[in-house]
Amino acid sequence: MYCHNQRKSYLLSLFLPLLITMFSACSDDDDIAIMTLPPSNERGALLTYTPTGSVTAEEVATYGTEEGDISTYTNQDLDIYAITYNSLDGETLLEVSGLVFIPKGVNGDIDLIQHHHGTIIPGDDGTPSTYTGGMNGSSEMYFIGATMASNGYVVSMPDYVGYGVTSDKEHPYTVHRELAEVSVDMLRATKQLLETLSIDFSNEVFLTGWSEGGGAGLATHKYLQEKYPGEFDIKGSSLFAGPYDYFSFVKDVITNRQVEDPELSIYSWSLYALNNYYSTLNRDPNSIWSYSVANQIDALDIPSLKPAEIFQTSYMNSIENETDTEWITALKENTLLEGWVPQGHLFFHSGTLDFIVPHYNSVNAHQHFESVNANSTLYEYPGEDHYTPLYEYVTTTLDDFKNL
Repeated sequence: MYCHNQRKSYLLSLFLPLLITMFSACSDDDDIAIMTLPPSNERGALLTYTPTGSVTAEEVATYGTEEGDISTYTNQDLDIYAITYNSLDGETLLEVSGLVFIPKGVNGDIDLIQHHHGTIIPGDDGTPSTYTGGMNGSSEMYFIGATMASNGYVVSMPDYVGYGVTSDKEHPYTVHRELAEVSVDMLRATKQLLETLSIDFSNEVFLTGWSEGGGAGLATHKYLQEKYPGEFDIKGSSLFAGPYDYFSFVKDVITNRQVEDPELSIYSWSLYALNNYYSTLNRDPNSIWSYSVANQIDALDIPSLKPAEIFQTSYMNSIENETDTEWITALKENTLLEGWVPQGHLFFHSGTLDFIVPHYNSVNAHQHFESVNANSTLYEYPGEDHYTPLYEYVTTTLDDFKNL
């Protein structure tokens, strides 16, 4: 377990600049300096940080025009850093990566937003740590992350295992405990980066996320609150179209087994990841899929859009009838609703015509958390889908966080 030691931080503040200088190195690109810190086996330890670019507030506003006018939200120029840090892949400690936006000329204690990105198909562009400015890559960096940072927040964006420096690994797709652990460690590494750069951090954290990242954001909220209490002051989470009610979601797909679903490939990938990362499962793929599945690419490369034609009938029956207790337990553990009362404020955003991560995920989450007296707000966007409320999500989130 990670414990923040104040005396250790004080000593680091004295000696870290010298150590960084001693361990600094240059990349193959002479214009980019990779600053290397001393080796560490501690979870959340910052290993390297690389200033990879900068953008002005005016440029960020321009990037956002494809979504809408965000000029009133973009007030500060930004520096961009790629970082690597220690985290976990299952039980294995490894070096992972992420992106940090830092507003220029920060005065006083600064708050932090951690944004969790949505689905990235292996091999596609869009990994946060590769962003260096402009409108290259994903809108999650040049629109969501950059807009939030230009509004005055440090923005921390984990790559997750399977991307960035761990692109040779398989990604624990929608496995919420894995996404939460790597995100918590990213917060720790971002805090260490701010200390290294002599930027005062308020210790107040806001969490955001879209799609897979919506689930990752809520899972991180839960882990910070329950597993690592006191490390950070969680002010609130604003989450867009995440698979929070995972158990109901999977049962819905399995129950409608004769219906063609254009998103079935990523649902197959999700079940593959859960089977791989839960030691209580680790089933023979032949007992789950009716075609050959040896890796995550196979799980994505489905031969049909009908669940009945890619999954074994016995597997589907055991989920629908809830007879396979190990699978049912894993599905329910990966659901983010029961067993806790979130601190801070929750804001759920969802289009009513979202058929990728169905709208009921957000409705069920909001209604459940209201029933246990958590502070929860639901923003529903009638007639909107998985993508179209993006502008409203970003601007409303910044307004809500300001009010907190």
